[in-house]
Amino acid sequence: MKTSVWMLAFCATAFYSCQKVIEVELNPSSPRYVITGNITDRPGPYEVKITSSINFDQDNNFPVVSGAKVCITDQNVGLTDTLTEVTPGRYLTHVLAGAPGHTYKLVVTLGNEMFSAVSTMPAPIALDSLYTQPATFGDGTDVVALYNDPAVRGNFYHLVLAVRDRPSQEIYLHNDKINNGARVTHVLNNDADIGTGDIITVELQCIDTDVYDFYYSLDEALKQNSAVISNPKTNIRGGAMGYFSAHTTRTKSFAYR
Repeated sequence: MKTSVWMLAFCATAFYSCQKVIEVELNPSSPRYVITGNITDRPGPYEVKITSSINFDQDNNFPVVSGAKVCITDQNVGLTDTLTEVTPGRYLTHVLAGAPGHTYKLVVTLGNEMFSAVSTMPAPIALDSLYTQPATFGDGTDVVALYNDPAVRGNFYHLVLAVRDRPSQEIYLHNDKINNGARVTHVLNNDADIGTGDIITVELQCIDTDVYDFYYSLDEALKQNSAVISNPKTNIRGGAMGYFSAHTTRTKSFAYR
């Protein structure tokens, strides 16, 4: 079957409106829906975005998808929230409250198509402290985050770095397969210039294993300098791309001196 390269964008964090673009081999007649959703242990409303992949020779104006029926169910308490489309392609919750240990199911209906995903929110981990150090490679400044991995195995982390409210395009991940229960010193190789007085912010997300696999597969593709992947990891069933993440979040900021 003839394939073509299409492009998709997604939001990688709950706090910043950032966009990463990757290329995916798809049938040229079949652009795919891209669904991204986040629930955190902070007060809502929570957001689901739906767009469509585009041909690589188009500009990065990703078509939004309106008219979907979007529901999220807290399976621990049996509460279903039907989201409202507040702007084209952007859907918000009303009554859900994210809680560690709870499992959430997302269902998106578009015409005769249905997509679903399940994510369980892990327990939160404190982000103890942040500091900077000279870059490990080349010039510049890296940011270091310190936190303690708990004794229970199976913890997965996604960190988001922002300098002057601009999120890094790097993907920062950690798991406890090797150093379970240890003190973690996580070096965030920074891709932005940092000057005196700049505000540096790090968000520590505790994510489940399926969301970790999504970010990991994307990061591996991007490191190959050819962000073309034929089967991107996703926890969304039904043929859409993207991810649905129920995660905890802890954030710290400081001014660079």
